[in-house]
Amino acid sequence: MILNKLNEQQILLLKFWLPALLNTAIIWALLLLLGDTPLVRATGLALVIAGVTLALRRMGAVLSMIGGLTLALSPIFWSQTGGGVGTPATIVIALGAASAMVIVTIFISKRPSIGLGLGIIVFAALFISQVGLSRSIRLTGFVIGWLMYLLVDMLLLTNPRPDDAPLLLRTPHPKNPDGSELARPYHTLGILLLLGVGILNDPLLTLLAPSLGLSLYLTRTKLPIWYWVIFGIMTGYGLQSINVQYLEGQARFMMLGSWQDGQQWLDMLQLVISQFTILGLILGVLGLARLSRWYPPLGTVSLVGYGAYWIFGVVYTAPNRGLLLLPLFVIQVIWMSYAVLALSDWASRTLETYPTIGRYAILVLYGVLPASMLLRIMTT
Repeated sequence: MILNKLNEQQILLLKFWLPALLNTAIIWALLLLLGDTPLVRATGLALVIAGVTLALRRMGAVLSMIGGLTLALSPIFWSQTGGGVGTPATIVIALGAASAMVIVTIFISKRPSIGLGLGIIVFAALFISQVGLSRSIRLTGFVIGWLMYLLVDMLLLTNPRPDDAPLLLRTPHPKNPDGSELARPYHTLGILLLLGVGILNDPLLTLLAPSLGLSLYLTRTKLPIWYWVIFGIMTGYGLQSINVQYLEGQARFMMLGSWQDGQQWLDMLQLVISQFTILGLILGVLGLARLSRWYPPLGTVSLVGYGAYWIFGVVYTAPNRGLLLLPLFVIQVIWMSYAVLALSDWASRTLETYPTIGRYAILVLYGVLPASMLLRIMTT
């Protein structure tokens, strides 16, 4: 048996990654079989869901898989399927090669920072030499999914609750004088490099810069001055590019005064409901409320990111608005999933005699959402 040959750390690593790997395989197969999606595009989209699933992994294996599937089967995400045979997309090949490098290196060395670093080097080399500036929706999704994983993982590590169970896959690392954890190099460097790649691909990712900067500050990790200089330069470049590409280049779609128009806000609510139903909207509100109470840093950071994209959605009226708001939908899924986690904990305490039944009953009910989305796809 292969498992008998693995040490304890490798088994923990496998358990941690298994939901993401399973979700990647499921979505990849659905994209190919139901979505008639070209192989490389399907691979790129599946890698987006892998990152989102990892972002939810601390909430539980089953819950993380359901959350990832909910995003994958939402109308906006699924709209990227199709296209017949297509031609190989270099950008997706780069993502696949980099992701394979990360997974293999982490599994062998048990050092996430080394794996992430090598993966970024592989991706950057292919991206810069073969792709250039592409404004790929798939790349934006990949960057968002994995940025959310790094952000959530970093904030839960550095700002845990006293009753939290120890996080998996941790190696000895310097701490603050008060004993609190510091952000790991793969968090800080990964955020910086993914943000840079994302802004080069589409400057709209600059809207996440305030929440990312705030998250780094809330870790209480001392970062070198060069880190903040690079962060500031990338943010400034992104803001300038937004001005050129959106405020000037697409001025006909920018209605800056519409943030005061109540109808525009209702349209945004309807957009969220169209993706996740009214239940998803309610779960999102509940999840944000609970997250802000139990994990205030993560609640605050996610709200800042969500708010930035929400305001953009209010003032931007182009037909492709939904695709550009993918980061907002990723955060919505995180809030929804945390609400389900809170409800499942409540159910397990309420049904003291059968706590497991109460917990999994809530998860099954949550699973109805992606199941209904899949049924809609299969019948249309």
